[in-house]
Amino acid sequence: MEKLIKNKIDITVLVTSIKDRETTIKTANYYSKICEEVILVDEELPHLSLSEISLLKKVGITYISYGEKNFKKPSNSGIEKRLFAAQHSKRNYVVHSNHDERYTFTGLLACVDELKKNKEIIFCGGQAIAIRKDDLNIYYTLTYKNLYKYKNLNKVEDRLYHHAKIYAPIAHYAVWRKNSYMDVTKKAISAHDLIPVKTVMDEVIFELAADLAGNSKAISDLYWIRNRINDPFLASQKERISGDYAFKIIENKLNVLFNNSKNIQVKIIIGYLYKNFPQIRTKTLIDKCIFFTKLMIRNIIKKKMKTRRIDGVDDIYTLLNDNKIKYEKNDLNNLLNSMSL
Repeated sequence: MEKLIKNKIDITVLVTSIKDRETTIKTANYYSKICEEVILVDEELPHLSLSEISLLKKVGITYISYGEKNFKKPSNSGIEKRLFAAQHSKRNYVVHSNHDERYTFTGLLACVDELKKNKEIIFCGGQAIAIRKDDLNIYYTLTYKNLYKYKNLNKVEDRLYHHAKIYAPIAHYAVWRKNSYMDVTKKAISAHDLIPVKTVMDEVIFELAADLAGNSKAISDLYWIRNRINDPFLASQKERISGDYAFKIIENKLNVLFNNSKNIQVKIIIGYLYKNFPQIRTKTLIDKCIFFTKLMIRNIIKKKMKTRRIDGVDDIYTLLNDNKIKYEKNDLNNLLNSMSL
């Protein structure tokens, strides 16, 4: 990995933090060793001291404190900090990273190279796996199977329908051309602000705003390591609207985003999303019966196996090889060693 570090990737990594600053700084430090620019936008109080900020600067991390003074009114979207960070970038390519997750060196580099040689796409992602933990140990699962051979190179309407039909959150975590990223983020924030109601599906707005702006694809390389050991997702979604009403709100936001275009059939998009987000839909009596039946079967299997590891594998390399995902072993080891698992 030392050889890779000598040639950093020409990209800005945008890392944002609300809490757990220690983990956020570890993540920023990881990226500072492999990428030319890292911008850490921190909302946690109290902000770092000048001496602490200076230490980050020495290793190539730009620290920016963030609060109400940075925006005229709070945005509903949760992506305004990413836009704020991107506006400080000095590079042509940007990528946002969650505070406790990682992209591989080889994956980031391959995405940047793809954008440089393929002018028809505006963002590029790669293959993702998740790290989880049960009563025994850490294990790994393949996540977002729809990213395999993902290409979205059609006209606008077809791009939107295709993404909604085989949904995966590629745009939120892809490598972007910076100017396109900022334009798309502004449009998504505008749609959220005009309908300031939070739902558990709000990520969809940015994803489809991205499709509205241009083509995209996913490379076959290992790119993204999701941290599902301490998953904050469920806790962060408790105060957001779910159920069938959430789909109606998203439909209204999409009409705003698409400016009520007659060429884009929002009902078709919502129909696809309704199938892809079964966990969000309002549960009928039949749905509840099916859910509890599956839960009982799952628990019986777990008891017999004396493990909860029925949907993943212990060895990350077995998972990658079985799913024909390209990776570089030293690169992956460096990434895993940088995480506090």
